[in-house]
Amino acid sequence: MQIRWIEDFLTLADARAFSKAAENRNVSQPTLSRHVQALEDWLGVQLIDRREHGVQLTTAGRIFRGFAADMLKRTYEMRTVLRGQVPSKGDTVRFSVAHTLSLTYFPRWLRSVKERLDSNVITRVGAVNIPEGVAALIEGASDLLIIYHHPQLPILLDPKRFSYLPLGTDRLLPFSAPREDGGPLFSLNKATFSAIPFLAYAPGSYLAHAVEMILLGAPERIPLERNFDTHMAEALKAMIVEGHGLGWLPESCVTHELAEKQLAVAGSQQWSCPLEVRLYRANDNGSQMAERIWNLLQQEAQK
Repeated sequence: MQIRWIEDFLTLADARAFSKAAENRNVSQPTLSRHVQALEDWLGVQLIDRREHGVQLTTAGRIFRGFAADMLKRTYEMRTVLRGQVPSKGDTVRFSVAHTLSLTYFPRWLRSVKERLDSNVITRVGAVNIPEGVAALIEGASDLLIIYHHPQLPILLDPKRFSYLPLGTDRLLPFSAPREDGGPLFSLNKATFSAIPFLAYAPGSYLAHAVEMILLGAPERIPLERNFDTHMAEALKAMIVEGHGLGWLPESCVTHELAEKQLAVAGSQQWSCPLEVRLYRANDNGSQMAERIWNLLQQEAQK
């Protein structure tokens, strides 16, 4: 077995496509495919279900992914030690963070944690959509997961195996580019006879479900004409700022734009919903620094 076989497999498991994984690994697609096949032959099990559309891991593949990530991490650490570059033991923490939170909430939160720990924390951060982050936590590919939560959109993690701590709250609000007088260019608060251009999240994403929940619970129907969707809140924000339509954004990601009067709130309280920011971990996680972070936050929450 060769280390590059494992690196190719983990890249493929993350990319979910042979072409993208090959590009990320800077090898040809046939070469990457041969390496994965060689790994499967060596293990004596099938890791990739090739009958499915796209790249899907088999049960064996999902189990092996966690072992492979840990094996690779330990191998790299061993090489570092042998080269005389010994890292601080237990300092590295693997985070999976929801895309929006990774750009807005996480950097400030991590700085605060480092200051309170008075310790260097080496972080490896993956910006993920929420299902990917949950899968990474279950498979042991990350130590800590930071995502949004709403009671009507629960994250299905076994409470016997996984614990969480609330970190704070956010709000999902409708926004529009402003008019010259500062009011919203598009508004949900006034009767309209023409459809409002609706900038949406891609179907299946967590924030798309949250927006749909708001719309289903609204006391009145507003004609919305969907003309754009994306998985990324930052891309949605850019479209709203440029006046392409109305869309919902977490309040935490528009602080600068509101201060610069590039955005205006486009609806009353009935068009918003609270979102809790949560930190999850596996109860049997072996990372020493992840345990220190968890204990610090847990102690602070109990005060």
